[in-house]
Amino acid sequence: MTDTTSSISDLIEISEDGTAFYEEAAQKVKDKKVSTLFARLAKAKSELAAELSAEVKPAPKSKKPAKKPASSLVELSKVYTGMRKQWPDSPVERFTRMAEIEGQLQTTFQKVVLDRDHSFVVRVLAKQYVSKAEVLNKELRACQRNA
Repeated sequence: MTDTTSSISDLIEISEDGTAFYEEAAQKVKDKKVSTLFARLAKAKSELAAELSAEVKPAPKSKKPAKKPASSLVELSKVYTGMRKQWPDSPVERFTRMAEIEGQLQTTFQKVVLDRDHSFVVRVLAKQYVSKAEVLNKELRACQRNA
């Protein structure tokens, strides 16, 4: 089992966290253009989580809880949660942190695309998300530069 195989369920969970984060962020910002971008990010993450969840079978439950490895995925999930709890006052800091998170997720999903241990459908879903994410991340970085 590869790193990405064991982390698909984490990626689904992170996508769900990202959906909640961006939906909330879309309501918080006053700039209509930024709000629309956040809503599009939320929609892309929501669709990805739903599609992956439908395709990936949950791992069988064992009596002992699986020990989660400390990974960058766990850290990414914490960043969304942290930003939801403490919304940075500085737009520059906000966009910088969002761009970092999205860049790391895009890289992780690109690894899923290349990992032949995944089904063809999972790899296609990841590739579709990477394509959407590239466009949305460019817009996010543009907001960061303009903040």
